[in-house]
Amino acid sequence: MADAAKSSDIGLVGHIIDRLIDELNQILKDDLVGIYLYGSLISGDFDIAISDIDLVVVLRAELDQPQFLQLQRMHTRVVNDHPAWRDRLELAYISGRALKTFRVAKSTIGIISPGEPFHLIEAGDDWLISWYDLRRNGVALQGPSIQSLIDSIPTPDWLDAVREHICAYRRTVRDAADIMFLSYIVLTVARGAYTLAHGQAASKVKTAAWAQHQFPQWSDLIARALKWRLGATEDAPPLEQARPEVASYVDDILSRGICQDAGLSAE
Repeated sequence: MADAAKSSDIGLVGHIIDRLIDELNQILKDDLVGIYLYGSLISGDFDIAISDIDLVVVLRAELDQPQFLQLQRMHTRVVNDHPAWRDRLELAYISGRALKTFRVAKSTIGIISPGEPFHLIEAGDDWLISWYDLRRNGVALQGPSIQSLIDSIPTPDWLDAVREHICAYRRTVRDAADIMFLSYIVLTVARGAYTLAHGQAASKVKTAAWAQHQFPQWSDLIARALKWRLGATEDAPPLEQARPEVASYVDDILSRGICQDAGLSAE
């Protein structure tokens, strides 16, 4: 019975992806270069209850206003038909030129992501971590290989970007609006520490287990963060009680040569 349920869940994910591909082709037509899947569905970290579907849509040019409005309506139709996936579709729309030049120039991309409606942003080198993962692990659902669209990114540059990213999390703890986001911070810092220690990425579950072994004094907090991530927050402390503990955890991990060695402040 459990296997049948899992098969049904994966079938639904496949159905949603197929629908997105079909609607993207109808809207973008010849302006569509390719559609690429990456993230937890590729890394093996996917959890049907909480994970997002991560897609990058590569275009011949930046989105124009009619395309933006059509895509906005399409996103609404999909989540109205599949309410469980509201706030769990993460799609980025970027031109092929922008992918080639993101390290030296910013460009406008369309993005819909958890907690945010479909909107336009200016993106450049600050997206290096995402594009490194996309180039390394992305799967072409349509179009040429993603490696042909993104120039090689040196691993040391990626590691520097990971370091800079997690070194900003001390400030983020102060701004976290709920316990779920605190859990995200705990697991992301653990994942970043693992990445810097091993020179490679791994799933949240694997890196959490590593961090529990590596930092036993924080094992209980990491275990609780894994539960909170799954929505099991009934026994979670009030936000303002949890925040100092998470802040101390982040300070401790970042003080272990992660930020100081790069001349970055954990504050």
